Amino acid sequence: MSRSRGRRGILVGLLILASAPVLAQVDIAGVWRPLPRNQDGSGMTGDAAGVPLSAAGRWRADSWSPADFDVAEWVCRPHAWDYSLEGPLSQMRIWSEVDQATQKLVAYHGHINQQQQETSIWMDGRSRPSANRLHTWSGFSTGEWDGNALVVTTTHLKETYIRRSGLMRSDRAVVRTRWKRIGSFLQATVIMYDPVYLAEPYIRTTMMWVNDPALPMEPYPCEEATETAVSRGRAPHFLPGRSPLPGLDPDARDRFATPYEARLGGPETMYPEYIAKLREFRRPTRPVTAATEFGP
Repeated sequence: MSRSRGRRGILVGLLILASAPVLAQVDIAGVWRPLPRNQDGSGMTGDAAGVPLSAAGRWRADSWSPADFDVAEWVCRPHAWDYSLEGPLSQMRIWSEVDQATQKLVAYHGHINQQQQETSIWMDGRSRPSANRLHTWSGFSTGEWDGNALVVTTTHLKETYIRRSGLMRSDRAVVRTRWKRIGSFLQATVIMYDPVYLAEPYIRTTMMWVNDPALPMEPYPCEEATETAVSRGRAPHFLPGRSPLPGLDPDARDRFATPYEARLGGPETMYPEYIAKLREFRRPTRPVTAATEFGP
């Protein structure tokens, strides 16, 4: 008798589980206003604390010059989509593309205010293109659901900066973004994998938006013009060890009195255990004024 009741109990439990709704996939379409966020770093140009730079990434940062942004070839050069997400001008519109015959979701498309970058997230299971396909500022993205989080994998990206101070990712980078809608809020967690300039994955978690259907999306025009004296064809740079950036000056003190060794970045600077190691380093003493904090 008890065995029969036990079987009935198991059967009832299975029926309840079978009838329970599966965790719904949440639609991320809408118009999204960015909430205030801090771009990572102390604000001191050249500071790479918390970025898992490889040796190649460190050398690339050491040679960077702020005059890069003034060369004629870079006028109207856009920010990449993944960088624009973290910037202050990240008002964003996302809309869905649906196949009319099957009513299945084909893709999400996105437009961001910062230099009007756009992206497509393909949801139809299409294969990734050849590694030799053209690389772009937005790359090639596919998406799949992990519960109620949309996981987007992006490849075929152009080389660009992680921060606008010489910290770069290469064109071999893979960027995975987890989009999660929480009521009227949208959160993006970005994990960057780069076998060239990063020794470990680099994670960003500061991006959050709120749904705002009335948010205006203004155009972001850019007209090419000669604005500086940097001659065409010249590539500003510094030789290793010769950079004047304040973050690379062992004696320059930021507002946190961060030791110079931490500002060089590297995988260990990402972890809480590194705080204990900071006590072993000398603290810089020369203040950096507002006029010099962001470099020459």
